Amino acid sequence: MKTLSLKRSIFFMLVLLIGLSSHAEELRRLTSLSGFWKFSIGDDIRWAGISYDDSKWDQVNVPGQWENQGYNDYNGYAWYRKKIHVGELPSNYTIYLMLGRIDDADEVYVNGKLLAKSGKFPPNFKTAYDKTRKYAIPAGYLKANQDAVIAIRVYDTFLDGGILDGKIGMYVDIDNDFLDLNLSHGWKFHTGDSKDWRAPDFKDEAWKPINVPSDWENEGYDDYNGYAWYRLKFNLPKNFNTNDLFLSLGKIDDIDEVYLNGRFIGSVYDLKRDGEFKRAGWEYNARRVYKIPEGLLKTDAANTIAIRVYDTQLRGGIYEGPIGLMKSDNCRRYKNKHYSNQSFWDYVYDSFFEN
Repeated sequence: MKTLSLKRSIFFMLVLLIGLSSHAEELRRLTSLSGFWKFSIGDDIRWAGISYDDSKWDQVNVPGQWENQGYNDYNGYAWYRKKIHVGELPSNYTIYLMLGRIDDADEVYVNGKLLAKSGKFPPNFKTAYDKTRKYAIPAGYLKANQDAVIAIRVYDTFLDGGILDGKIGMYVDIDNDFLDLNLSHGWKFHTGDSKDWRAPDFKDEAWKPINVPSDWENEGYDDYNGYAWYRLKFNLPKNFNTNDLFLSLGKIDDIDEVYLNGRFIGSVYDLKRDGEFKRAGWEYNARRVYKIPEGLLKTDAANTIAIRVYDTQLRGGIYEGPIGLMKSDNCRRYKNKHYSNQSFWDYVYDSFFEN
């Protein structure tokens, strides 16, 4: 009994010290956004606008507590603004805005459009000070070779305030290199559960758009746990070869069932044979890659992906990419990079719990 207790203690110390590094996503920086940002205490939604004149605002260094930059003991609302020049935008990539940790709650706007948010503002305040902000930027928010304005609304209750630390900038997930067709844009979302929602001809016009990949908490569904569905309709490019294809859906928290054109093609539990998923409770960390049956994809009409998700607690939804179609060669390289017969965590678990 004492030996098992010691093993458990060592195991959880390893978890705390190392984290989930064996499955960490790899990001390549496009643009650093560290440095001076325009800053003002107070709150006015007009400050999100692309044409607002912030020339008389103060400047603060990001990342960094605002208390150390002339705003000692200030608690409440404040805004950050930064004008950037967008160069060439890489194709076939999801672009992420990385903002590190923000104390306590934030809303982020790009060119005046609400991008995402974490935590809650008063009167239903909820802190998200310990959460690293990673927001996917949908197509159309940025335009190549043009200026853009990022505006961040922040609310702090006490102690440290503002954009505290982390890698601040725009990044891409290098695993998008494995995609032959990126499907991260155009998704729709609905909470609840109905098997009717898997049908290709289901009318989803009233469903809300959602950024994928992204925690659904960042998309306005804070504190939601339970069932929800994602749907995407897409057409294949002309002359796209549909033989020997795989659907990559990144990581989903927690459990998924995936339907393509109304046909079930897989769930997280089907990944056991690849060694990517082995035991209950770790579903959220498995990389979803599902073989597409021959002849199922349409080349002369729209295709529909429907994903049923069940989330138990904390974050939920399709939260990490890559999202799209992979041909067999790229799928093999992707799996060789990330999959293994026994991951580090399987080894630790087996060593400390199963013996």
